[in-house]
Amino acid sequence: MALPNRWKPSEKPSDSAEASASKSVALPESHLTVPHTLEAKDATKKIDLASALQYGTAQGYPPLFSFIKEFTTKYLHPTIPYQDGADIILTCGSTDGFFKTVQCFNNEWSEGKDPVEEREGILVECFAYMGAVGTANSRGMNIAPVAIDAQGMLASGPGGLEDILVNWDFRKGKRPHLLYTVT
Repeated sequence: MALPNRWKPSEKPSDSAEASASKSVALPESHLTVPHTLEAKDATKKIDLASALQYGTAQGYPPLFSFIKEFTTKYLHPTIPYQDGADIILTCGSTDGFFKTVQCFNNEWSEGKDPVEEREGILVECFAYMGAVGTANSRGMNIAPVAIDAQGMLASGPGGLEDILVNWDFRKGKRPHLLYTVT
């Protein structure tokens, strides 16, 4: 249990510049210094500002990131033509990952502030995960549901992709450039 009197409070600063110049305030005995960067073999014991404030990498738990990066590069996508092979992004779950993706590919739009011609849209299956729809909606995106059948989105026919895109109502914003599908 942390008691409120565990540290002695420092003295109040004086109003007089002379008085403060003549006094030197000693640090309490329980003074704690947190280093900017700390080299530690055990990531769970590493407490420094570069990690805590994410001045360094924000890739997540280093051993997990390394394992997934190596597995992806060696086994899932060994022929990716990038210098270091496939790259990965760790997220806290599907909604977090979807939010980061939408944030990357979409300009946020606000009704009453931004012109409707700048509103971006996203095509979604008629029965889509509400977390994804809510994420897109919170950024002001125009949600365009597409009809589905047992195989997924309909390419043509009433409510299908072709129907929605050919008959797009530009009074609602731009034609969608993103598509969210699960099936």
